[in-house]
Amino acid sequence: MIVVVTISTPTLDEFLGKSAQERIDWANSSEGHTTGILGRLELFLSFARPRTCLPGMLAFYLSCKLLGLAIGLDVFIGFAITFLYSAVANLFNGYSDVEEDNENLPARLYLLGLYGRRRLLRSAYAVCLLMLALAALVSPVFVLMTVICVVIAHQYSLPPFRVKARPVASILLFALDVAFPFLMAPAIAEHGPAVLGNWPFIIMAAYLFAWFAAKGLVKNLPDYYGDKNAGLLTSATMHSTRLRAAVVAATGTIIVYLGPAILVASGQFEAKYLLALVWFPVVCVQCARMILRDDNHSANNMLRFDMVVSTGYLSTWILLADPSLSSAAVVAGSLVVILLMDALKLDTRRKKDVV
Repeated sequence: MIVVVTISTPTLDEFLGKSAQERIDWANSSEGHTTGILGRLELFLSFARPRTCLPGMLAFYLSCKLLGLAIGLDVFIGFAITFLYSAVANLFNGYSDVEEDNENLPARLYLLGLYGRRRLLRSAYAVCLLMLALAALVSPVFVLMTVICVVIAHQYSLPPFRVKARPVASILLFALDVAFPFLMAPAIAEHGPAVLGNWPFIIMAAYLFAWFAAKGLVKNLPDYYGDKNAGLLTSATMHSTRLRAAVVAATGTIIVYLGPAILVASGQFEAKYLLALVWFPVVCVQCARMILRDDNHSANNMLRFDMVVSTGYLSTWILLADPSLSSAAVVAGSLVVILLMDALKLDTRRKKDVV
């Protein structure tokens, strides 16, 4: 990632050489040190983390396919809003987690200072306004659901509730990152209320909620020691040891990835969805990595790859539900986003920044 900075700006090595409190003070007081639109855009995308915004959008698309919705303007607007839902949550998180990031990913704190902490918050609110403006083009109901998205994203990281500091509630709210976009599709369907009698749809929504709740257990693992030092209580740090937290996360992960077998056995889904179990061996390797490797570098690499697994898993469900060119294009586009963001290093959880 290329960032142009002013002469008085410390280098990353100089920043990392400062004391913990000096790093925090610099990030909090910085108004931003980037010069040029390109540099600011790169930092904005790094904090928005597009590669992590795909599951919600894919869940929305899967919902559209299960409901038999034709691809039109409303669906494309839904794509944008469900993608931005996760992006704005990442922006709020980047603004709020100064002390935690100082422990876990100090290089992210450096990027925060380069962009400007208050500027990041203003950018997050601008994205919220964009989401609401787009939703207004669809319907009042879609606006209401988008407002709920904004509230969830905001209150996950920020006061007065800051749900991420409440272990159980944070996992439940985090799970809505995928489950709620899935539930937004009926708002653009002609007979949306009919989903109340659509058992496969309701069961799938519940499954996606459970699936991403397990993801929440996993995403807190890499930051176990740093969050512990920062005094943040999470689904991981509530356990006495990192190993115990890893075993719980791995167990939950294995159970949810057996979901296709459970759903087919319920009689509500066709046997073709058993093909989604192709990801199960990969997930087992991921679980082994969670338990056996607890250094920061390995844990963060595991988490980064887990987003690839999540995207691939949802993509498999989409292609099984609707093996069409449009679905293949959505899946291919998602893969391009991940490859492009990784190639350009537009993420604040990068391999080279792990300490």
